[in-house]
This record gives sequence, C-alpha cells and structure tokens, in this order.
Amino acid sequence: MSLCLATTMLSASWSGQASAFELFGYKFSTSGIEAVSKAKPTADIPDPVTYSVSLTSADEALTDELKAASLLIEKKEEPASGTTGLLMRARSDQKRLIAALYRKGLYGGTVDITVNDVRYDKVPLDEDLTKAASVKVAIAVKPGPVFTFSKPDAQLSDGAPVDLQRYGVIAGAPAYSQLVLDAEDAILADYRDRGFALAKIEERSLAADHKTGKLDVTLRVDHGPLARFGQVTITGNEDVDTDLIVQQAAIPVGETYSPAAVAKANRNLRALGVFDSVIVKPADAVLADGSLPIEISVKERKFRTIGAGITIGNLDGVGLEGYWVHRNLFGGAESLRIQGSIANIGQNDVKDLDYNADIIFKKPGVIGPASTFDAKLSVDFTNPDAYQKRAVSGEVGLSYQWTDALSTRAAFKTEYARITDSTGTDSNLLFSTPLELAYDKRDSKLDPTEGFYALIDAEPTISSDGSLAFLKSSATLSAYQAIDAAKRFVLAGKISAGSIVGASKSDVPTDRRFFTGGGGSIRGYSYQMAGPRDSNNDPTGGRSYITASLEARMKVTDTIGLAAFVDAGNTFNSSMPQFKDEWYTGVGAGVRYLTPIGPLRLDVAVPLKKIKDEPKFGVYLGLGQAF
Repeated sequence: MSLCLATTMLSASWSGQASAFELFGYKFSTSGIEAVSKAKPTADIPDPVTYSVSLTSADEALTDELKAASLLIEKKEEPASGTTGLLMRARSDQKRLIAALYRKGLYGGTVDITVNDVRYDKVPLDEDLTKAASVKVAIAVKPGPVFTFSKPDAQLSDGAPVDLQRYGVIAGAPAYSQLVLDAEDAILADYRDRGFALAKIEERSLAADHKTGKLDVTLRVDHGPLARFGQVTITGNEDVDTDLIVQQAAIPVGETYSPAAVAKANRNLRALGVFDSVIVKPADAVLADGSLPIEISVKERKFRTIGAGITIGNLDGVGLEGYWVHRNLFGGAESLRIQGSIANIGQNDVKDLDYNADIIFKKPGVIGPASTFDAKLSVDFTNPDAYQKRAVSGEVGLSYQWTDALSTRAAFKTEYARITDSTGTDSNLLFSTPLELAYDKRDSKLDPTEGFYALIDAEPTISSDGSLAFLKSSATLSAYQAIDAAKRFVLAGKISAGSIVGASKSDVPTDRRFFTGGGGSIRGYSYQMAGPRDSNNDPTGGRSYITASLEARMKVTDTIGLAAFVDAGNTFNSSMPQFKDEWYTGVGAGVRYLTPIGPLRLDVAVPLKKIKDEPKFGVYLGLGQAF
C-alpha cells in the first residue's frame, strides 16, 4: 500500500518569515501546538454574566429556524458583559426573531423574552446579574396566522406602473418578506442591465392589516438617467502598471453601462494574482454628457513567496518540494516560478530517486486582456514502475479566455528524453503542439456542487528525424448535481477517454502512452497498474484508455464531509478502447475537511480485481475533490 502519512505545505512572504500558523483549529508555533478557542475567554469579559436559555414556539416546525436566528442561543457559551450586555442581546433577539417571523409571512406573531421570569425590558439596568450563579433566559414565540399579499402598488418615480407579479409578489400568495426584498433586487438588476446604473428604491412601505390578514406593499422606484461608461480611474497601485490594470479591466468606455462588464473587470483583475483586494464601482452621479466614471481601487499583495512541502509514505518514502515565485516581475503582473522536488527518499538509491525542476514564466495581456503567454523549462529524472526517464523540455504557449466558461490554449513543445523500459533504452528528440479546449460551468473549481466541466486536448507529435509521428488526444467530461436546496448532498460523475493514432504501441515512447490506476484515475490500484503489464508484472501502458467515476458527497457539518465512490476503467494496447477486455474497478469512501481554499480529501479504496503482489487497498490524500 502506498499510504501518504503526512503532507505539509508552508509558504511565507519574501519580506519575512512566519513564526506561527493555524490549521484545523490548532495553532502551530515554535512553543508547541494549542487549540484555538472560538469563544472569548471569560477573564477578558468585564462583569461576566452566564445564563441558560430556552426557546419554545407554538409552531414546532419553526423552532429550528428561530433558534438559528437567536443571538442569545448562538452566544450562550460566551458570558454576556454585565446586565447591560445580556439585555442588549435580548433586545437584538427581539428584532431578529420578529424578522424571522416576517420572512414566513407571520406579521401577527409575538416574541416574549424574560430574564429570571421578568420581561427583559422591565429588568432595571442597575440590577447586578453577575451575582447569580446562572441567569435563566426564556424565549416564547407565538407565530400567529400567515398573511397574504393584497394587490401590490409599485410605480416608477414618473408614475409608470411596475408589475410586481413578474417578480414574485402576487396578490393572494403568502406574504413572505423576503419575496419583497428579492423583488426589489430583481427590479434594480433589470434597470441596471438596461444601463440605468444608479437605479434605486426611493420608497418602500409594508403595512399589515390584522383584520383582513393582508400585507399591503407599496414601492416607488427611481431608475435615474441612462448611463454610458466614462473615464476609468485607478487608485491603490504602487508597483503594478496602471496601463495594465486599465487594459485587463477592459471597461468598454463609451458603451451603455452594464453590471456584467463591471463584474468581468473585477474577475479579470483578481485573476492577475497580484492584488489582495479589488473594488470596481461606478461613481455616485452621471455626468452632464451622460457618462458615468468608473473607479477601480486595488490593494497590492506581497509579490514574492517561498514555499516548501513534505510527503511521507510507507512505500513511496519521503518526498520534498519547494518553490519561489515572483508575481510582478517587471510591473506588468508577469510571474516567475522556480520549483523543484525530490521523491522516493529512503526507498531507492540516490541515482533512482525522482527529481524534477521547473522554471515557469507567465505574462498576461499579450494580445488583449483575455490572453496569457506562458513559457516553461523542465528537467525530469523519474523512475515509475513502467520506465526510467531522463529528459529536458521546453514549452511556450498562449491561452485565451473567450468567455467566462470557454478557454483555449495552443503551445509548442520540444523534449529530449532517454527512456529505459523492459525493451531497452531509446533516445528521442520530439516536437509537439499541445492544444486544449475547455468549457467550465462549475460553480466552484475545488468543491463543485452544480454544473459541468469539459476538456478536449490533442497533441500532434513528430520526431526530429521524421521517423516517428503520432497524435495523442483525450476528452474528459465531469458533471455535478446537488439533490437538495442546501447543497449538502451532491452527486458527481466523470468520464474520460483517450487515443493515440499514427504509430504502433512499440514505437510510441513509453512515457507518452496512457496509463490508468491511482488517485487520479482508478482509486484502489497503485499508480499506473490498472492496465497492460509485462511478464515481470510491470505496467507497459497503452494507446487508448477509458475511465469512469461516480461519487456521492455529503456535507455532515460546516467543516466535515463524507464521500462514497466507484471508479472503473482500463488501458488498451489498441488505438481504440476494447470493451470486451477486462476492466478494473475500485470502490471506496472518504472524509473531507472543508477549508476556505477547498476540501482536504482523504480517500480509502479497494480494488475489486486483485493484481498479484499489489496492495489490497489504497489511501489517497489531496486538496480539492477527486474531480
């Protein structure tokens, strides 16, 4: 079994060195490890008042939602600061719980909060509750009947009517307060999409008639003047070139105002990786010529970062990696990354360790804001079971983001490699043109719950003497669907396939063939082992492959998730998958620790088709979902 026992990646800005960091609720420092408490220590709270709190409702179905809205319940483990602090929490709860009732259309409901059996607003401010061992707080809620909307009255400031029924506020329907707020947002979004950048709600009136059980809604909307994009001003930048910021923001000056263009400018600037914060907003007034100035405020991040990582496995040994990156090399958000790694320390002789080194350069905006130029120089000394590789390669490419979802990349790559496998040693100088087409409609790259992702890539390759030419291509489709409104249960599926045409398997260099098995394809099997093997049981790869995965994901708490999965597939000697051949299937389950940068994933899988002398199960650790 190849089990990763620990993985750690630390990074620090070039200007200083971190002396402590927090991970999973613990603080790591030179003085030791300690849990990070979420509650404020009692010693730091003046005149602490501890209390117990209960909430009852005549409608039990509302109880959980009301408890979620209660500040007294949320902070019950943290003592209040004196009598005044406790009474302020009670007053806040009165407003919070009434608002929660309004969201359900319950405008006749009541909320009674008592402190030691006395209404909170009758408790003297000078009463010293700190002397009590514990104060008893009770919340009693009577929801009352559900109100319905009367015929709503919505108009523009010039008297033209606005049909609220289009926005979900319908006479006779339950009068949920959130429907009114959502309607306001939708009305403003409609006008802003049409170029009325400063549209606003001028007046709002909600009046509950307790005799009829109706809610009267009155709205007055001021859409303001039609606006065109005006002058763009940049503030906050010191080292990043102003002209680059203007170019990447790509505000279409002179065209009708569009919130989509503002949002795209924000995304483009954040994607540069050189800013901690980006704010793109219109000015407060449209100028006399109909133009609306756009203000862009940025805060630069530290440009230089160093990082290091370590992996430890019982079969893979120790792995070390490190990098240095500069994100603004010449002032135009150019990035230079130098990275290297050593793997299999303790498992192989020094000459058989895996070594890798890369120098990667990227420059955005070479032919417009949607383009990025990249160049990479790599040295690889690797020793998987299938072959031994000694190579140096260089690659230059150009990426283009056609739309928010659609992107392409074209590159030119040259590689000199010496490959040793079971058939002997061969050297090749190869030229290729990697091509990619991607369409990404996922709601998140690291933890998607909806949408899909499609990738097609092709790499025509020819040797320097023209004796070898082949086309390697593959396609991947992943889809995600939440099955509940809270998106706590997600079904995820993935299918991938690839083919090499134009050359026989023996002519295709071993490192260019397809392999399956391992954490990136069929979990439960060792890396590259789920496919053709030679007489020594070493993998030989193939000219085609197909894999499919299905995974059910469940979020148990806000930080813990579970998953169950099945992976299946194979690699084939032929240029097209042969469905009559044997298939490899792995099944398993995993745990996810949900972090702000994506889930930390731990999967355990077992192979259903055993391979002689191979592990009976596999353990995989990574950041982000498996796909």
